[in-house]
Amino acid sequence: MGSPTANPEAAPAASPATSRYWIPISAFWVLITLASALQELLILRGEFWAAFRFAGSLWLPWAFLTPAIVWFSNANTLNRAQWRKRIARHLLVFVLIAVPLGMISHWAGPPPSRRNAQTQTTAQTQPSITEIILRRGIFQFPIYWGIVAIAHAFIFSQRAREREQLALNLETRLAKSRLQALQMQLNPHFLFNTLNSIASLVHENPKAADEMITSLSEFLRLTLKTSDRSEVPLREEMDFLDHYLAIEQIRFGDRLRVEKQIEPALLGAQVPVLILQPLVENAIKHGIEKKLGPGVVTITASRSGETMQLQVRDNGRGQQATVGGHVSEGVGLSNIRARLRELAGDAATLQISSPPEGGFVAEIRLPWRTIPSRASQA
Repeated sequence: MGSPTANPEAAPAASPATSRYWIPISAFWVLITLASALQELLILRGEFWAAFRFAGSLWLPWAFLTPAIVWFSNANTLNRAQWRKRIARHLLVFVLIAVPLGMISHWAGPPPSRRNAQTQTTAQTQPSITEIILRRGIFQFPIYWGIVAIAHAFIFSQRAREREQLALNLETRLAKSRLQALQMQLNPHFLFNTLNSIASLVHENPKAADEMITSLSEFLRLTLKTSDRSEVPLREEMDFLDHYLAIEQIRFGDRLRVEKQIEPALLGAQVPVLILQPLVENAIKHGIEKKLGPGVVTITASRSGETMQLQVRDNGRGQQATVGGHVSEGVGLSNIRARLRELAGDAATLQISSPPEGGFVAEIRLPWRTIPSRASQA
């Protein structure tokens, strides 16, 4: 699994100046143009079309320039490392914009009301085209930098979202990696225990050893099919468990009886893969194996609201089989706690108890879910 190398600072974010933004941008500048022409008409009482032409020469070009400025700002975003160079680039672009805009304003000329007022002045006081361009440049300077500022707000906001998404993806991949490591820790633990059982039967009961090897190979085949998933439907989990129980049934024969109390409606619920096998293994090892007579392992699945309960109970000696009154947790149980914590945090729990009537009860509570979580799909 390759690690993500996306760097929002290295590659420009997608420009907000796309076609879907051009319509509201154009509408904004058209409204500004109409408002300016209306003001000219009401205050100086000139001709509307002449006033609109003059206002349009001031404002309408920005409807076409705004997307280009946003694109340029996206490619030349101001940052600490290159702010001087990029400010110089923006100033150069502004000059390249201001000169044509000044010439357009000079060509459009003032509205008739202003033109009539200017005829009362002498020719020596008429501004030259250079002065007009300079005046228009001073007028357009805050407009240009206002667009640049808004573009930077879009860009930085989008980069922040990209960083959040990148962090979320990294966290998901890290959680999946930890879960896969825990599963790798669990599989050898089960495998070694099974191989030890096969070794003990290979000379005493070759046929049973052969059947155990067949069941083990089928179990491992199913495990490999789900090696890229952290959760599976309860139906698949029970299939895994049946292959494991077939192995244990060969070992214990009539000494082991398994009872299942699972509602059919729960078989589609998502559960951590191989979550029941270590619980059943623990029940057989500490309950059935140390019991002189036949033993029973009961597997129960139920739902209470938005919580699902998985329970494994045995009728062994229970608390008497422990040392110092404490239940010691081996690789299997500690593995389950770690996997539940990775998948659901505090919403998933594992409780081990020894009721007065004997035996052990291991109960898992986890959120009810019928589709794989993000960690399972990553």
